[in-house]
Amino acid sequence: MRSLLILLSLLVTSPAFAADSLDLAPLKKWITRQSDVRTVQADFTQTRSFKALKDPLASPGHIYFSAPQSFRWEVGNPAKTVVLRKGDSAYLIQPTKKRAQRLAAAELGQPGGTNSLPMMNFPLAKNFEDFNRQFQVQAISVEGTHCHVELQPRDQQTQKFLDVLKMDFDTATGYLIAFEVRTRDGSMMRNDFSNVRFNAKLDAGVFDYDLTGYEVVDAKN
Repeated sequence: MRSLLILLSLLVTSPAFAADSLDLAPLKKWITRQSDVRTVQADFTQTRSFKALKDPLASPGHIYFSAPQSFRWEVGNPAKTVVLRKGDSAYLIQPTKKRAQRLAAAELGQPGGTNSLPMMNFPLAKNFEDFNRQFQVQAISVEGTHCHVELQPRDQQTQKFLDVLKMDFDTATGYLIAFEVRTRDGSMMRNDFSNVRFNAKLDAGVFDYDLTGYEVVDAKN
C-alpha cells in the first residue's frame, strides 16, 4: 500500500521545452471534464511486482468516490486493505489484523507526504494549471480514444521515491483505464479499471466503517 502513497517522480533537465513539444490538448480536455464528476464507482485489478518476487501479485479491488471528499479504496476479496476518507476523517484499515491507522487529512494529496495516496485527491487537479504545478508530462500518445500519459513530479521529496507514473484514459468517456506507478527501487504497481460509472447514486453507508474492536493508531509520517 505504501507504493500508493506518493504520486510522482523526477524532473527532467528541460521541463519547459518538453511540455511545449507535446500536444497536451487531450489531457487538458480530460482534466476539465473531471469537474463534472460527482460520484465514481469502479472495479479494478491491482498488479504489483517486486525484485524479491519471481511472479507479480494480482488482487481485485473496488473504488468509490463522492464529491467533495468521500472516498473508499479497497483491495482484496475479502478486503485486506481499505483506505477510507469521509470529510476530515481518513483511515488506512487492515481488516485481517483488526488494525487501523488514522491519517492526517490535512496532508492527504500533498506532495511528499506519506499520506499522499494518489486517488484520495480526486480529481487529481482543479484545472490544468494546478495539474501542471504538480506534474511534468514526459510523454503523451493517442490511439483511437485511448490516451496514454507518462508523468514525473515537480516535488523534490517525491523524486526520492517514484520513478514514473503512467496513466491511461478514454478520451470519449473520460473514464480512467489504468494507472501505473514505478518506484526507484524497481517495484511496480498497476491498477486496471473496469465497470466504471460516473454520477450514479451511491449509498452513503459505503463511506462508513465499524472500527469496534480495532487497534486504532496515528500514522507516522
